[in-house]
Amino acid sequence: MKKIIAALCVTASLAGCANQNNTTQASTPKVDTIQEALFHKWFAAEFDNHEQHWQDNIEKEKNPDIQVHEHIHHVFAPLATPALEGTTYFVKQYMDGDPSKVYRQRLYQFVQNQEKGALQLNIYRFNDDAKYADAHLQPELYQNLKKEELTTYPGCEVYWTFNGEYFDGNMGINTCSIVSKRSGKKIFFNDTLRLTDNEIWIADKASDEDGNYIFGNKAGIPHINRKVVYFTGWGGARIGGKDAPEDAKWAFSRDLLLHNEGQIVALQDAKTGEKSGYSIQLALLTYQNTSDPIFKLGLIDDATGKTITYIWSDRTNPTTGMNLRWMQAGLKVKQTQPHFGF
Repeated sequence: MKKIIAALCVTASLAGCANQNNTTQASTPKVDTIQEALFHKWFAAEFDNHEQHWQDNIEKEKNPDIQVHEHIHHVFAPLATPALEGTTYFVKQYMDGDPSKVYRQRLYQFVQNQEKGALQLNIYRFNDDAKYADAHLQPELYQNLKKEELTTYPGCEVYWTFNGEYFDGNMGINTCSIVSKRSGKKIFFNDTLRLTDNEIWIADKASDEDGNYIFGNKAGIPHINRKVVYFTGWGGARIGGKDAPEDAKWAFSRDLLLHNEGQIVALQDAKTGEKSGYSIQLALLTYQNTSDPIFKLGLIDDATGKTITYIWSDRTNPTTGMNLRWMQAGLKVKQTQPHFGF
């Protein structure tokens, strides 16, 4: 069932077709601008590997030796950067579905590399991460960003090429390295990636100069991240839950926003902030004893963290809802920028 991903260090490279000149020698391959446009159409989104992480934890109960993929969320937000040429993105990556658990914040720059016939991804770090935190929500910051405020590492570029079905992303073998402050040894990074219209696979791995494992999935299985779809809507519950009297106060909001890859949102009052003690979750899952993937809307008891009931429907369903009398919710696909939560 599992596909796979590539990237805690995501990037890109896109290949054009090699042309033959009038002699028998091949001319320099050219980047296909139509393919480049397709790449950015697929890449500009948020991605999440919730189902892969969920399935791994289930499998680990049967096989304790399995390596569970971390639950990772990726934000690839297009953001023009006057200081850099090409197409640029603000990148934010965080763990466990918690936006406060940011493990990487970057600026991605994509430029055509005609020599390689690829779309080249250059990865920049912010010298002052705090200054540019969530810069995609305040793009005016970028108007004054200077290149001196960024750091990049030559050799860590990613080259994206199109194989007719999807985009392959690759780094040069052992060209990306740093010297570990702890061991004093060189650490080599070798990432491979895949981008489709709905997924990005990120297989990142690192080893030291003696070939010792540093990180990455030992079985070679990438993180398989799906493109998220956001839903907006309304929902609430009686304070006190199902045992509360019918005239009990409700915690209610008409401004719910959550994506379909496992995000959990509390049912609380929009005006007072009072919590109902319950949350809802949207998730695309394939249960173990079935082969049919489903779209699940679950109701969670905050006190236990357990799903107490759920409804399910087809994965492509643009609307969903639940009515238990004491709890109600209605959701539909976000009308503008459905692949972004902003």
